[in-house]
Amino acid sequence: MAELCLYQRQEHVGRIRLNRPEKRNALDLGMWEAIGRAVAQAADDPEARVVVVSGEGKSFCAGLNLDPAGEMAQHIMETASAAQKERFFETVCRVQDIHTALERLRQPTIALIQGHCLGAGLELAVCCDLRLASAGTQFALPEATLGLITDVGGLQRLPRIVGPTKAREIAFLARRFDADEALAMGLLNQVCADEAALEKTGLEWAAEIAAKPPLAVWGAKAVFLHDEQEGLEAKLRYNAARNTMVVPSEDLKEALLAFMQKRPGQYHGK
Repeated sequence: MAELCLYQRQEHVGRIRLNRPEKRNALDLGMWEAIGRAVAQAADDPEARVVVVSGEGKSFCAGLNLDPAGEMAQHIMETASAAQKERFFETVCRVQDIHTALERLRQPTIALIQGHCLGAGLELAVCCDLRLASAGTQFALPEATLGLITDVGGLQRLPRIVGPTKAREIAFLARRFDADEALAMGLLNQVCADEAALEKTGLEWAAEIAAKPPLAVWGAKAVFLHDEQEGLEAKLRYNAARNTMVVPSEDLKEALLAFMQKRPGQYHGK
């Protein structure tokens, strides 16, 4: 089976590529673990001065893999119990740590985003230092529609990027917005005309960063991280605990059925 996430380097530019194009790079535990391995490779690569993060195929990342037969759907639909709550909490914490490892790479990171950047895919993108997208790319945090709480860093990182008011709008309305709106709110650094322009511009930016004295660039990133990271782990763990409280629930099961059946859900706060 092809590796679900690849790490390669050309000269001083590392590349982390999500590699499940047939599923629009949708995330499950296997995919996250592959991302974690690629991030570790980048961290251990002494020649990588900058890291570009991208997704193969038509989408950067469509969020969770909610295939009814897949592990994620089974995981969140299992019968509630104390043991289930503990397992779910530990799983969320493990995934949070993978996202945080990406954020804490010493090298500056550039996300190249096309097609879809939804849910946990958006949470992955906001771990990167810079974000470029092709025109027409769709963004969202749809978890509220699905009866879930966004829980692997989006609620902590988005307010730092777009401000607390806009972050609340994205989380509560759970609606999709396009690359132009993402640029206007400060989520993106630049919108490119198409995927070819996105790749060209992203690699040009990466090469320009890689040409700088690396200790100075890495030092600047370390200062940014130092100022941003105060209390982050406690905030993430509280977020994981809150989502554990609502997984599973009657509303969550109804939300997933409504999503799959393309109909409005009927919710009762249970």
